[in-house]
Amino acid sequence: MDFDFSEDQQMLMTAFEGLLAPWTQAPQGLHGYTVYSAELQAEIAAAGFMEIAAQPGFSLLDAALLVEAGAACPVSVELASSMMIAPLLANAEGPLAVASALGQPVRYLPVSQSVCLFHDGDVWQAPVASAQIEVLDSVAAYPLGRLARVPNAASKLSSDLAGTIRRRALIGIAAEAAGLMRGAIDCTVAYVRERQQFGQPLGHFQAIQHRLAESAQLARASRWLAFRAADSERESDAATACLYAQESMRKVITDCHQFTGAMGLTLEWPLHLWTYRMKVLQGEFGGKGAQARRLAQSAWPETATEAAALPEMAM
Repeated sequence: MDFDFSEDQQMLMTAFEGLLAPWTQAPQGLHGYTVYSAELQAEIAAAGFMEIAAQPGFSLLDAALLVEAGAACPVSVELASSMMIAPLLANAEGPLAVASALGQPVRYLPVSQSVCLFHDGDVWQAPVASAQIEVLDSVAAYPLGRLARVPNAASKLSSDLAGTIRRRALIGIAAEAAGLMRGAIDCTVAYVRERQQFGQPLGHFQAIQHRLAESAQLARASRWLAFRAADSERESDAATACLYAQESMRKVITDCHQFTGAMGLTLEWPLHLWTYRMKVLQGEFGGKGAQARRLAQSAWPETATEAAALPEMAM
């Protein structure tokens, strides 16, 4: 089963995909793990797409469409937090990084202007310039940094706003994961169409076709669950979408790397630009275990007090 976009959504996606078109191929001569594009980040912001969720006639669902499409590109740019969370905050300049805890790696922190930090049950907002940041050298295909402490210039947000930010962060993870899975599968399909074995392309073997079809189904289901969560903004839908995506990425990563063989483990083939980002997203906000607990709490609120006494899973 599939759904069609509205006329406005089709126009939005046509414009956004046209902007992304020059960035859909991995850079020539790539020999690195991280490909963050400040140029593409600036182009998207200049075109006004970052404010899409707050524009009349558009909504969080439209932002989720753009996040998924952007994540399918081999280059990385910060879209989810800047599109979904930044419009909720006063004086939050993008890109916006979201830290689920102190001392944990934070995606896009070294290239962001603002940061939201979850710490000791509260959520804080601060300009990155006021924060003490440790830039991390990583193979994760994201620019990563770490916060040592709550920034001096941080302001604490209300509990209601904190809940909305957490919910939107989960939706953003789900939408980004769906795009990453789609990009990784497309990259793998391109390889098995060309790679010859036993006198024919690998893609002609039925076992490979079946497993890639299963992975494609997981990516498509993740996509629609993320869109449903963005449309409803319910806690249960956000937890479901993030849980499903974080669980599904495991199979997609395994299949894509297995079918590209040794080439898929080299920097010459760009598969890692999607799968290494997926590895990071699998553990965001506590990983699938934490999302399962959030989903249970939303379904059975009477268990929330007992569950709150359990230790929060590390990112």
